[in-house]
Amino acid sequence: MTSTNATSELHRILGERLEHGGTWAWAYADASGNVEDPRRQAALRLRAVEEALRAQGATDDVVDTVAAEFEQEAGVPSPVSRYVLVHDGSVVVSDVLPGRLHGAGSVGVGSVGVGAVPDLVPLVAHRPVDLPFLVVHASKEGGAFRTYRLGHAPVAAAESEQQVQGRNDTLHYAKAGTGWKQPHWQQHTEEIWRQNSAETAAAVDEAVRTLRPGLVVVAGDVTARELLVKALSAETRALTSVFPGDPRADAGAEQAFVEHVETALARAVATHRHDLEDRLRTHAGRGDNQVVTGIGSVVEALQQAQGSTVALDAVAIGDRTLLALAGAPWVATAPEQAAGTPVIGAVPAVCALVRAAVLTDAELVLVNAASLPGGAPAAALLRWPVGPAVPA
Repeated sequence: MTSTNATSELHRILGERLEHGGTWAWAYADASGNVEDPRRQAALRLRAVEEALRAQGATDDVVDTVAAEFEQEAGVPSPVSRYVLVHDGSVVVSDVLPGRLHGAGSVGVGSVGVGAVPDLVPLVAHRPVDLPFLVVHASKEGGAFRTYRLGHAPVAAAESEQQVQGRNDTLHYAKAGTGWKQPHWQQHTEEIWRQNSAETAAAVDEAVRTLRPGLVVVAGDVTARELLVKALSAETRALTSVFPGDPRADAGAEQAFVEHVETALARAVATHRHDLEDRLRTHAGRGDNQVVTGIGSVVEALQQAQGSTVALDAVAIGDRTLLALAGAPWVATAPEQAAGTPVIGAVPAVCALVRAAVLTDAELVLVNAASLPGGAPAAALLRWPVGPAVPA
């Protein structure tokens, strides 16, 4: 699967702010509207968020800033969550996250907090990999396609969809009459269909070369679908999942299409996660010093910016804490490991590890500890191997 480092996006957005300290406030809660009495449920969630922020020392201005973001309509189909991150009073992230709330608490509220190190786990959970994907609608007149990104709300603007308009003269078989003209018009119509499909395929292939998506979903008219898939390049076909229907036909077909896309995305993410777990186990089995396991060893790797990919099980890590540092090496297990860098304070270990991964541009993947070597709660693939053990 073609993908880029999901934490790179967080680094681009938050890098300087994470490096320079300050005070963070964050809130993560359900924002779905497909519930009984949605206005009342939204009001209860908002009140719970506000109370939790005030209880942790947020100022009235910060509480009002977060509340204003939650009062906006999500504008995308449910289930959906919202994550708001405020730094020194300014909104840094206010994202609608397609999908169910991870780790839901009371009245659909997840993580809410105030402190020197933000909880970025919700963003990682909804965006386990930076995965662009294309949705293509094939028709005999041409086609249309739109780019999406896993864990990002779709862009509503009409210009986000690219149209490929082919020829539309004599697009349908003649339904009456006999004689030599009948097969002539039939062949002419089929040739127009093929030309239109070829033009759409060329546009999709170009988008694949430019965007490097991890998935292409094709739907639409049955004949147009078949012609389009045949016309796609081998590279694009390898990424393609075909939905056997037209989602624009009716509401039932649209829902089935949504489920098809979600299943295809889940399969792509699972493949990415499985490949990582397999590499971790393979290197651990070889004993080639390309992998470290355990929280302490992962912290040491992150301190040296040695971690290429960090795998964490937030549940297995539990309520353990680590020291967040004001500068490189960013995280430590004890004050003597801080290398003279000022200690911000003890924070939840998951938040400290995610912050250090973002600041060192390590890919971060949430996994189940049972799939990691030795059942460790954390492991890391290394950019370069650790040295051999030094004899006592």
